[in-house]
Amino acid sequence: MPARRVLLYLVLAGLLARILYLHQVAALPFFQDPVGDSALYLQRAREILGGDLVGSRPFFYGGIFYPYLIALSFLVFGPNIYAICLAQAGAGCALAWILFRLARVGLVDRRPGDAATAGLLAAGMALFYGPFAFLEADLLMISWTLLFMMAAALLLLAGRDGSLARLTAAGVCLGLAASERPNLIALVPAAAVWAWVFVPKVRRWKGAAALVAGGGFVLAGAAALNAAACGRPVLLTTSSGINFYIGNHPGARGTYEEPWSGADAHFTARHTDLEASSLMMARRLSGQELDPVEASRFWWSRGLQYLRSHPAEAFRLYLRKLMLFWNAQEIPNHLNFSFVRSVAPSLWLMPLSFAIIGPVGLYGLVAPSARRMMTRPAASLLCILVLVPMATVLPFFVAERYRAPVVPPLILGAACGALDLWRMLGSPLTRRSATLRLACVGLAALAMTRPLTSFDASRDHWLLAQAHKKQGDLGEAARRYEQALAAAAAPTDQALLRNNLGVVLEQSGDASRAEAQYRKAIQADPTLAFPHKNLGLLLMRAGRANEAFDHLVAAERAEPEDIDLARALAVALLVRGETASARAHAVKVLAALPEDRTAAEVIRAAQRATPP
Repeated sequence: MPARRVLLYLVLAGLLARILYLHQVAALPFFQDPVGDSALYLQRAREILGGDLVGSRPFFYGGIFYPYLIALSFLVFGPNIYAICLAQAGAGCALAWILFRLARVGLVDRRPGDAATAGLLAAGMALFYGPFAFLEADLLMISWTLLFMMAAALLLLAGRDGSLARLTAAGVCLGLAASERPNLIALVPAAAVWAWVFVPKVRRWKGAAALVAGGGFVLAGAAALNAAACGRPVLLTTSSGINFYIGNHPGARGTYEEPWSGADAHFTARHTDLEASSLMMARRLSGQELDPVEASRFWWSRGLQYLRSHPAEAFRLYLRKLMLFWNAQEIPNHLNFSFVRSVAPSLWLMPLSFAIIGPVGLYGLVAPSARRMMTRPAASLLCILVLVPMATVLPFFVAERYRAPVVPPLILGAACGALDLWRMLGSPLTRRSATLRLACVGLAALAMTRPLTSFDASRDHWLLAQAHKKQGDLGEAARRYEQALAAAAAPTDQALLRNNLGVVLEQSGDASRAEAQYRKAIQADPTLAFPHKNLGLLLMRAGRANEAFDHLVAAERAEPEDIDLARALAVALLVRGETASARAHAVKVLAALPEDRTAAEVIRAAQRATPP
């Protein structure tokens, strides 16, 4: 059967599997109301559709052009996330085709049909690699980033004759990839060096310059958008500083975790958006009114200071990051791959994992017998596409979508490695050597599957609970919060979950169970303000002002600007006969809400109770 027909069948099978998975994911409550980076992209896309084309501040999250794609999808297909995710599934299939073409262009036929066979293997691996489908069904740009990066690789190999048009287009593709993953900017000069080496001598300098110009054009566009938004130059994002500090601070473990989460649980719970929380914390620690660009510089300086003052600890940390990078775990900083696969089991239709692609891909790139299947330019380019993204991620922190750019070149290596091992196993002369090599690859895969970090499973149920609550399904929200509680270990997480469960129960009309959950939350973490506030307000509504008072005071210490607390305390203080304090709190409420009836009534009552 012709290779192109086999490829067509593979693509159709991969697309069908993706559609089945997307159908299941779309039924989850958070699909149309996403969280984290996805929520910010969605918000920005709506602003664009509303006429705000440049925004009012420099872009924080990677992917400055991605909201425009979402806006275009909404304009054409309506405000439905399904359409853009379906397009991303198509991008995943296009990536498989590009890998097939790369094999045909960059591999040599040691035996008839080797390049085509390796291309089909690479396409099949990409189509049935589970994390790709997982990322395509999320409102993130990473699927397009992988497509642009490997399209650049194809254009580079096709442009070895010195074609300035192809090399410029390759630079544009690398620039688009870097617009989402800023660490990939390093691929532009690396690819320029590659072009200088492999393009014919008469066109070396022009070819390298054309590639840099293509990448620079895209990056200049991103910088221009940021400049139009804030009036000052920002290349891509203002998140690089805090991302660097997340990966380089006392207590860093190489994965995503807010650096202040251990020391200030209430701040972490109160401010869940990294853009806002990192800016607020930078201002608090510096004692200055920093803007986003200055805050990013502040975090860079803090991270570099840590590296300078703790060299041995930093060395161990970077060694751990390297091990995490090559570990089979899909480390989340958004949605959890393993959890989503448990609630959307169609993801199992794409069973390949990094535990297979990683070791086989490394074998294909390192073993001389497998590398002989590649042309020298192709082998060098694949190594660049693995080493540069890896080296530029390690200064930050490891997550599944930050590692994703190395997977497509590893897949090509894995296709060559698998074909090489198969050929060697088929020959009596090399069977013994192949068996030994296969055993080494298997041992490497086994080592990669050893977990190096654990994930808080409660956060996945927490996410579903919040989504069910937003949709008004309070019963299902309560059930998910209870599942989250069963998985939560940290006292602060227990406290937050019990507080949220109490809110859901109170909204459902079960005040007694809500009160019990608030009290258990306070027992778990007395420093957290939310359960004190919610218990105090519940007791006030029940007419138990004296019981509520201490809890309201405890909450006010952490949230002095909370108007609901000020109003409740004004009433509680009035009941206790502390008219002057009651009046002061009521005045505070009226300063923020001049029409507030409760505060006005407290002032009148305090005046009547005050002797002339």
